[in-house]
Amino acid sequence: MPGRGLPGGTPLRTVVRMPRAASAPTRYRRLGCAVVASAVLLLGAGCSGGSPPGGPRESGQGGPSSAGPSYPPTGPLEGPYDVRTQRVGQDDVDGKFRGGTVYYPADGSRDYGVIAASPGLGADQSMVQAYGALLASHGFVLITFDTKTPEDTPAQRGRQMLHALDWTAEHSAAADRADPDRLGVMGHSMGGGAALHAASREPRIKAAVPLTPYAGKRDWSGVSAATLVVSGSDDEVAPPSGHARAFYDGLGDAKEKAYLELKGDHFVATPPDRLVSRQTVAWFKHFLGGDKAAGEDLCPAPREERVVASRDTCPYG
Repeated sequence: MPGRGLPGGTPLRTVVRMPRAASAPTRYRRLGCAVVASAVLLLGAGCSGGSPPGGPRESGQGGPSSAGPSYPPTGPLEGPYDVRTQRVGQDDVDGKFRGGTVYYPADGSRDYGVIAASPGLGADQSMVQAYGALLASHGFVLITFDTKTPEDTPAQRGRQMLHALDWTAEHSAAADRADPDRLGVMGHSMGGGAALHAASREPRIKAAVPLTPYAGKRDWSGVSAATLVVSGSDDEVAPPSGHARAFYDGLGDAKEKAYLELKGDHFVATPPDRLVSRQTVAWFKHFLGGDKAAGEDLCPAPREERVVASRDTCPYG
C-alpha cells in the first residue's frame, strides 16, 4: 500500500521522464459543451458503496524528476531540480491521516512552498502521485496522502489536508527547506472538494487546484487563494454545471481564479496530460512560487482543440 512503511522516512532518488511535444498556448473562450445531467447512475463503476464521486482508477505513478533548464511553455515538462522522496506511515503522522509520500527538491539551499494533494472517494494517493514528481522538480515540497478511510467526506479530507501541510512543513525530511507560510492544495474529485474546504479555513494557503472537484457545498466565498478549477465536459460523476463551474462562480473572495473545461470525463486530469501539467505547474509557480514569468502561460488561456470552455480574471498580479 502506498504511503506505508519506512518509519521516519528514507529519502529515495529515482527519475521520471515526461512527454516532450507541445504547442504554445493562447486564449480560448467557450465553444460549447455537452453536460450530462445525472451523476448518480454511473456510480456503480469504480466507486465505493455507490456514493457519488469516482473511485480508484489506474494512474501513472510519477517517480521523482530530473533535470530541465527552466519552466518553459513548450519543451520538457520537468523542472530544474533533482527530486527526493520520503515515505511516511500513519504512525509517523500520529494518525492524523493514513500516511503518504513527500516529494521535495534535493537542493536544500532555499525555501520552497508546500503543497498537499488528496485523492477522491475510494482511491489512494496513487491517483495524484504523478503531480508529486512534476511539482517538486519545479521547486515545491509536495505530499500526496492517503485519507483515514477511503469514504471520508470532502470536509474530512480538507481537515486531514491541513494536518498533512503542517506535518510536512514541520516534521518531514523536507522541513529544513519548507516555507510554512506559502501553502498550496490540490486534489481529485472529493480531494478537489477537500482542497476548497482547506483553502476556506487556512489563510496561509495561497493557491489551489481542484481537479474535477466534487462537494455538496457551492458557496466558496471564504476562499481567498488563487484557484484554478479543472473540469471534464463529459464528467457524469461531478457534472461541471453542478460542481466545477458552480464552484468557480462561488469563489467570491478569490481575486484571481480560472476555469478550464476540457474534453473528457471525471479522470481528465488524473493522470495529467501535457496541457493539465503545464497549467498546474504555471499556476503554482506564479501564485505560490512568485514566478511572474510563469503567468505568461496562464494569460491568455490555452487555445487547444480539447479546451471546451475557459473563464478567468486575467491579467494576474
